[in-house]
Amino acid sequence: MKTKFITSGIIMLGMFLSSTGYTDDNIKYSQCLNIFKEKDGIQTGTIIKMANGEVFETLSSAFSYDRNIVDPLCSIIKYKRYYYILVSGVDKKILAKKLN
Repeated sequence: MKTKFITSGIIMLGMFLSSTGYTDDNIKYSQCLNIFKEKDGIQTGTIIKMANGEVFETLSSAFSYDRNIVDPLCSIIKYKRYYYILVSGVDKKILAKKLN
């Protein structure tokens, strides 16, 4: 139930951002190949590998889950020169930089 709520929130955010002058090129959806453990969370400096071949390094952290997350769906939002990653199961956007 919580995953459906988060997924619908990500979709609504994508719809809102595209209606405020952003193009679809600024929002991408991909499967994350990482496994995030509840006790570790997503820490600053974590390398996140996406199924579409993109690699990001996190510049912020998030520890807001109640279970282990395996291969979560992610939304990648580019705003100016920054990237934000929204991970399903995490209620905080994560600032990241693209490595490739």
